[in-house]
Amino acid sequence: MYAERPDFIRLWDEQMARAFEQKHQAGEDSSSFWDNPVNVGRYIRRLQNDDRGRIQYQLSSMNIRHGSSVLDIGAGPGTLAVPLALSGCSVTVVEPSSAMGKGMQTYRDLTNAPPIPEIRKTWEEATPDEIGTHDYVIASRSLMMGNIRDCMLKMDAAANIAVHLFWFLIPPSLSRGNIDLWPLLHGEPYRYEPTADILWNVLYQLGIYANLTVDSKRIGQKFAGLEEMRQDYYTRLVAKTEEQKEIVNTYLDAHVVRTERGYVFPGTSMTAHIWWEK
Repeated sequence: MYAERPDFIRLWDEQMARAFEQKHQAGEDSSSFWDNPVNVGRYIRRLQNDDRGRIQYQLSSMNIRHGSSVLDIGAGPGTLAVPLALSGCSVTVVEPSSAMGKGMQTYRDLTNAPPIPEIRKTWEEATPDEIGTHDYVIASRSLMMGNIRDCMLKMDAAANIAVHLFWFLIPPSLSRGNIDLWPLLHGEPYRYEPTADILWNVLYQLGIYANLTVDSKRIGQKFAGLEEMRQDYYTRLVAKTEEQKEIVNTYLDAHVVRTERGYVFPGTSMTAHIWWEK
């Protein structure tokens, strides 16, 4: 007899709901984080200085033809949208954060990229009429979504050629110390987001038979200075009191490595590229 197959759609939605609820109870959520211009500015600096290898890997692995129309979901400051627009693609982005929209304008100005239409909504809120259809639909590290069934089917319906998703096979929280620090700061285990293996099974459950490859890097996220790293951790871990901040500082002092280019929290990053053709 075969064991009953898990309901991966329910598993994703329940795990994502727990992650959202924990951050909300602690006084933080993803929308308020990305609406903070300080966080966006820090992200753009890393984008310009440290993320070029990742961006080139993602662009080459998608192999999107010049002149194609592309819908970028959760585009942030144009991490992929801007280089795709520079390559001659017609790009539209779905990005709820106005601060990220301003960040993309800054990135466009720096690179002389053409205008990029923006839908200022979450993917869940965007309607089919607003979205339209495009040759390619892409989403990089922007799948903090509930109701994953409808979200994936909407992406599939919006693509004429292919859908490309990049998501974490190992949660960033495991490689950056969150799983160690959260219990010390808030008195409960850290509830991390569902991972790419669950997402692949969600798609299979929906009758979408996707490809999956893994990009693994033994390197942590770089910060220009120790204070910048501390501020990033305070925000992500909702460390507000002086006692909480001292816990973060002590932990980072014991784990951070200083390099020629700044400060790094050592760890392994594993990201999955999941894609399917129509």
